[in-house]
Amino acid sequence: MHEAPNRPSGSSSWLIPVGRRMGVAGVAALLAIATAGAAEPPRPERPHLERWVKLLASPELEGRSGEGGRKTAALITEEYRRLGLEPLFDGQFGQEIPPAPPVEAVGRNVGAILRGADPELKDRFIIVSAHYDHLGVRGGVLYPGADDNASGVAMLLETARSLVESAGKPRRSVVFLAFDQEEVGLYGSRFFAANPPFPIESIDLFLTADMIGRSLGGVCEDLVFVMGTEHIPALRPWLFEEAAGRPLTLGILGADLLILNRSDYGPFRSRKVPFLFFSTGENPRYHAPSDTAETLDYPKLTEISQLIHGVVAKAAVADALPRWSDQVDHPLEEAVTIRDVLRVLDANRAALRINAAQAFVIAGALRTLDGVVERGTVSPAERASIIQAARIVLMTAF
Repeated sequence: MHEAPNRPSGSSSWLIPVGRRMGVAGVAALLAIATAGAAEPPRPERPHLERWVKLLASPELEGRSGEGGRKTAALITEEYRRLGLEPLFDGQFGQEIPPAPPVEAVGRNVGAILRGADPELKDRFIIVSAHYDHLGVRGGVLYPGADDNASGVAMLLETARSLVESAGKPRRSVVFLAFDQEEVGLYGSRFFAANPPFPIESIDLFLTADMIGRSLGGVCEDLVFVMGTEHIPALRPWLFEEAAGRPLTLGILGADLLILNRSDYGPFRSRKVPFLFFSTGENPRYHAPSDTAETLDYPKLTEISQLIHGVVAKAAVADALPRWSDQVDHPLEEAVTIRDVLRVLDANRAALRINAAQAFVIAGALRTLDGVVERGTVSPAERASIIQAARIVLMTAF
């Protein structure tokens, strides 16, 4: 990956071929989005989200690796500037990530800040994030990365626009952070967490989204998974309030369901920073050339983006936010989520090519889950059994 300069020289020149592909009006709309006096408070909107995804997943950005990654960093920087956001890194929008084995390329995180207005809270931070890198071009084949993770970056930029254009100012400072090098072991977020521009202890809440435009296995259509509330259970009511009335089902899960940290929440989780991780899960187009912009579920992406924006807006003005708790809280909603997912997977055995062994594991887990949900409580031993079964299914079916 090529290094991006702090202030791109001639950064608009690469937009010319993009303009030919999308039309001048399309690119102009991306770089000069104007909200025309809407009665409702600003919030992420589908037309803007869709334009961002189409640009970020376009061939001109080369799967957002190498030269395409540099162009993407410049594009995000230009949007931060257009919104009037302050640079996050000592007067610069970019944080250079030095190469370190096994990563040989120089990377660049791109961050900006909307300063809080409350003298008591302005030095407390909420971070909204998404990684912008993807797999690039391999063997002459483009991997566009529309869901992974143009969808998350579109949410990030639309949340930034919405908060900037809101009438009220946040009490806490809100950071908008686009990570590089997630696909090579979370290296961008690991570097940021080890080299933050402010004390890591001053982060009240870290939110990240990775793949929020499809559905798990291509079959769990209304589900969006949320991890992290096991350490900040007091935020669950906010999530359900923001989800109310939306065609979404919140899938509350503990992050320990995934044996490894699968996205940029990992370096913050290990430092006990309160976090929320949003994803719709792996799908048949995951890490495939078919992960294209025209195949994304834009209504779902819009609903999830608005939900995240709502949580961020509340957190930015709250008197207090819950601190990290080492006493992990696994609610009954987690068992309901796993039960409902396994039911959907079981109902789609043929399409998902679920074999007899996998079906046996699912059936056993469902028996346990049905009893747990009916009783209304789950014991530590029952949860351990359920999580183990869910891991087996997720690791072998996708």
